[in-house]
This record gives sequence, C-alpha cells and structure tokens, in this order.
Amino acid sequence: MPKFHTVVGRREFMKALGLSGVALGTVAASAPVFHDLDDIIANPSASFKRPWWVREREFGDPTIEVDWSLITRQDNTKVMVGGGFGPVVGAELQAKLKAETNALQLADVKNNTPGATLKDWALYSACGSFVDQSVMNYVQPTVSWAPGTAPQVFTWTSVPGPEYFGATKWQGTPEENSKMLRAAMRFMGASQVQFGELGEHERKLIFTKHNRTKKEIVFENIEKAYETTTKHVLPDKPLWIVSVAIQMSKELFRQGRSPLRTAANGSRYYQWKGVQARTQAFLNVLGYQGIGYPEFSTGVISAQADAILCGFSEGARNNNVSISPEFGTVVGYFSLLTDLPLSPSRPIDAGFFRFCHTCRKCATECPTQAISHDSEPSWDIPRSSLAPDKEVTWTMPGKKVFHTDFPLCFTQFGQHPGCGVCMGTCTFNVNGASAIHEMVKATLSTTSLFNGFMWKADDAFGYGIIDEGDRELWWDYELPTYGYSTALTSKHGGYNR
Repeated sequence: MPKFHTVVGRREFMKALGLSGVALGTVAASAPVFHDLDDIIANPSASFKRPWWVREREFGDPTIEVDWSLITRQDNTKVMVGGGFGPVVGAELQAKLKAETNALQLADVKNNTPGATLKDWALYSACGSFVDQSVMNYVQPTVSWAPGTAPQVFTWTSVPGPEYFGATKWQGTPEENSKMLRAAMRFMGASQVQFGELGEHERKLIFTKHNRTKKEIVFENIEKAYETTTKHVLPDKPLWIVSVAIQMSKELFRQGRSPLRTAANGSRYYQWKGVQARTQAFLNVLGYQGIGYPEFSTGVISAQADAILCGFSEGARNNNVSISPEFGTVVGYFSLLTDLPLSPSRPIDAGFFRFCHTCRKCATECPTQAISHDSEPSWDIPRSSLAPDKEVTWTMPGKKVFHTDFPLCFTQFGQHPGCGVCMGTCTFNVNGASAIHEMVKATLSTTSLFNGFMWKADDAFGYGIIDEGDRELWWDYELPTYGYSTALTSKHGGYNR
C-alpha cells in the first residue's frame, strides 16, 4: 500500500509530542486538522474534475451550432492581427488610429495617468504587448556559443527605453523601486523576489569566468554592461542584486533518483528563461538595465549565496542547499544585477541552521554519504574522498558550514537519472499550506528541544522519499499547475493559502 501523508489532528500531534495540556501560545492556536495528499489522491485517475452542473456533450457538438459544410481552410495572413486590418479599413484610417493611439499613450505617461504611467507601460511592454510593433522585437532569446558570436541573453532588451514614451528615466526611492519590481516579477512568474546591494564584499561573489561560455567576467568604467566573444563586462558603478526564487514540485522531489525528480529540477530553468527576459525588458522601459545570465543555467554570481544574504533562506547541513520558511528546500534560486536603486532585504534566522546541527536526515539518506555527519560546522574544507591528494577547487573558503563532498555528490547528482534525495527527504520539504506545518516551523525556530522528534515524525507522517514501487502513482495525482501552489505567499486578491 502506498504511504501518503496522514491526516493528523492538532490534539493527536500534541499528544505525540508529549505536550497534552501544555499551552504553546499562538503557536498552538492553529487549525485543528491539516489535509494533505490523502484528500488529493481520492480520485483514482488524473482527470479534469468539473463542477457537478457542467454537462458534457458529444465531441464536435458544442453549444454553438456548426455547419461544417461551410467551413474551409483560411489564409491566416488576412486575420486582423496578421495584417488583415489595413486592407479592410484602408491605409489612411489605419495610420490615423495608430497616431491617435501613440498620442494617447504619450499623454498618459506625461500626465502620470493612474494605470498608464511609465511603470505600467513597462509591465505591458515586457509581457509582449507593446503597441508599436515597428519598434519592438519581442523574440525568444537564443544562445549561441559559436566562434564570432555572442549570446543575446546577458543584456537582452526587446522594447524601447523611456524616451519613446516622451519620458525620462524612472525616479523612485529604493523602497518604492523594490515594491514595484517585486510586484512586476511576481506577475511575470517569480515565486518571490528579494534584493541586495552589490557592495565591496558581495563583489567577491562575482565569478571570474563563466562555466558555460568560458568567457572572462570583468568590471570596466562604463555605464552599460556588454559582451564580446571573449568577455562579459559589468559596469564599475553601484549595482544591486535581484534574488529570485522559483518553486519546484515537492511531490516530484520525493520520487528519489528518477527522471520524475529530474523533470522537477529542470522546470525552474524554462520558467526562469521567461522571467529574466521580461524583467530585462521591464527595466529597459524604465531606463535601467537588467544584467542576466549569459545562458539560462548559470549566472555571473552565486545565486545560492544571494538567497542567503538577501534573506530568502538559511544555510543547511548540505551546504549546496538552503532552507526557506515558505518553500523549504525545493526551490531554485536565480540572480539578476541592475542599476535600479533597490532597498536591500535582510538575512533571516528561522532556526533552520540550528536545527541542521542535530538533524542528520539528509546525511543519513544520501546514497554516497557525501553530506557531513559532523555535529558542528567548520571553517576547514576537507578534501574529496574521490581525490584526497588534490587541492579543493569546488567550493569557496570563508564559510563556517557543514562541508559536502561535492565530487562524491556529483557521481549521483550529475549522472542519469540524477539525484536530489537530500532535498526530497528534508524535514522542511512539506506542503506549507497546512496549519500544523506552521506550528512545527514556529516550534523549531524558538527551541531545539523537539528537533529529534520532529525529523523522525516527518517520516511517520508520510514525508520523505516515496517507495520505488509507488512512484508511478504521481500520474494519478491532481496537483496545481506546475505542481506547486502559486498562492503560497499571496496576501491579496482573495487567494487561499
């Protein structure tokens, strides 16, 4: 029988903790029951369940009557959005309407008309709906590493700057800019966004060379970033970090070493591709630059370090992973650089790294035992068991962490079918919408008394890696789009957590 997440009441959970009758204040004042995969799995097939009042008709027989004898194949160039508008209404009317539209657009920006300011048009433009198609080249960015060519994604823009709208560069306080950019990027597909300043210390996190393009990454006294066939060039001026989180499917990460787990890991990259392109376009309309990934798997700065420094997450026992209060370990982090002044987010303490001092669940489950079992973190980086005579090159010094043997890890993670057991088995890889999970996190953040119980109870409640024989059951689950809740951090719009 498959082991799904048990429905456990607060009373039963507190009793299991040995805390019956003990008040935990607001932490204990949570909803009495959490519902999890048991509720979802009730339907035996991955069908599209409709409300009871929706009736089905025969295929090819919609409620609109169709006479198939009158329907023929059409020339798509004659539709209104494909060039058919001009021939129908005439060139004179078409030019007049276009001029009126552009004039209204410019007037709205000049007058700061609510809902049609420069930042509103920036969002409109970034999402592929720019009015004047003659000045817009909204194409999917492509990557070319052929000799004599350069990728189009590092400083890619697809829409004009503020001068097209008769406007000057957007001016806002760092706090206003941060709220604006976070709202825009969340709409564009980012799960959440945090910010940091690229100061003297943070510049040390910029790579000297890109691992894919093999180009040098350098600073020069310029205003705009650019690239050649040999280097990626950053402007030597104040820059800010845009740290981006994109969720992944927790259920698929519980599938262990399988293509299903690897599919979840890969999903963040195709989502990031669109988020980066739209963000770069958005910033360009405002008069700023978005310096992105030279290609869509690796940037110019450590995204994991940014996530910790910008307050997304805390370091974990596996120091290639960090833990977010909202997303746990199953989340991908990415970074953009920009010259738009932003208000830095602050690092957090949710008790996760302290919890990792006593929890060794990921280390115990690691197939290669690459994760440290030490009781305390260390400054010293051990050499890999695969190459004990070679100097360490795979991680940066200066961090007091539990050091993972990355070459040993990569014998599983980097090979078919790919491994992510540490993330799938982590105590914090839970479905965060449940009130009882919030109680657990709050308990862990304030006391280490129950650490041992918590990570052992995690298995008892049905979390962790799914038995191999039950993996195909994922195809029968009814899960949200992308396999995760996009409303997890929403506070407006009537969405339920």
